[in-house]
Amino acid sequence: MTDQTNGAITDPFALTTEQGYFWARGNLHSHSTNSDGKPSPQARVDGYVNQEYDFLCVSDHYKITRLETLSAPDEFVLIQGAELHPANPFGGETHHFVCLNIHEDMDSKSMPPQHVIDNVNEQGGGVWLAHPYWSSVNILRDTAPLHGFAGIEVHNTTCRRHGRGDSSPLWDDWMNIDGRLYPALANDDSHALEETNHDTYESWTVARVKERTSAAIMEALLSGACYSTCGPEIHDIQIVAGKDEKSGPRATVKCSEARRIMAVHDKFGVEYHEHGKTFEEATIDLRAGTKLVRFEIIDPEGLKAWSNPFDLTTL
Repeated sequence: MTDQTNGAITDPFALTTEQGYFWARGNLHSHSTNSDGKPSPQARVDGYVNQEYDFLCVSDHYKITRLETLSAPDEFVLIQGAELHPANPFGGETHHFVCLNIHEDMDSKSMPPQHVIDNVNEQGGGVWLAHPYWSSVNILRDTAPLHGFAGIEVHNTTCRRHGRGDSSPLWDDWMNIDGRLYPALANDDSHALEETNHDTYESWTVARVKERTSAAIMEALLSGACYSTCGPEIHDIQIVAGKDEKSGPRATVKCSEARRIMAVHDKFGVEYHEHGKTFEEATIDLRAGTKLVRFEIIDPEGLKAWSNPFDLTTL
């Protein structure tokens, strides 16, 4: 597998507490009255602050919600961004891009999608393919012709409410077609008021950082030093090479209470379970000859967490 645009995937579990790293959780896709959301931008921020999140992006459609118009505690990180929608010249539905760490608005409606991606990257930001399953994206037709993406939104709470929240099969398809690793985000894509309990505080991205700054969080997201979840926690993942060419690698996963773990390869995969029992640690024999693996942790309620992919060719 080749490196991604912004560098190779960083293993967040290799970044230790002794080195000064800690986990921070946040939502990077939300909306306010600056586009089609119900709460004001400040009310949206206040909600995630009160729920003890660590970071947030108010990513209104077409328009940057400026950080200077918002207030938050010093330890809470605001990331400036927008959801942009260039037309799709390849035959599919309109593109949805979550664009983070940008400071210049652009008329994305009138721009080719590649120009939008290039503009965001020139600003020092990153573009994530938003909710491709909900958007009816065909990766080969609509996404593969483009380059410069930072990653994919693997889960979206609002889209789950519409029956298409989990985009992980498209994630696998994209990595297989492009022959490279893409990190993922999980987001609420919150539009509704908090009190409706509709699309808030149900999925988030957990980043491994040394400090509570926008720069540190962006570095973690762009490098893949993070994981995505609807609740389960991933505490550690360690992978060692097989004993010989016929033996696959072996992974040890430590997590919050789980019912199953799926080890998803570029070809096929492996399920780990303990015959109806729950567990918090599992040792999994992976398939020999595969190039990558990512892990899905499923808790007793059926909620998932997704690790970023690991490159098995470097073991």
